[in-house]
Amino acid sequence: MSEAPTSTAGSTGPYPTAGPAGPGTGDSAVDEALLAVVDVDQLPLREQLSVFEAVHGALQDRLADAEG
Repeated sequence: MSEAPTSTAGSTGPYPTAGPAGPGTGDSAVDEALLAVVDVDQLPLREQLSVFEAVHGALQDRLADAEG
């Protein structure tokens, strides 16, 4: 029996996780959106979905702004 791989922020494991030590994207709106998912695994599943939908919307809006 094998155990599922685990990872910590900044590791190079098969499932890297976001963490405050990351360099960021250089775009404050994108960085803010991505911070919302850092601890999303601690939320109930239904709340996770809401967070992902909100982040997806924020990233789509930012992309639309960048495209003009």
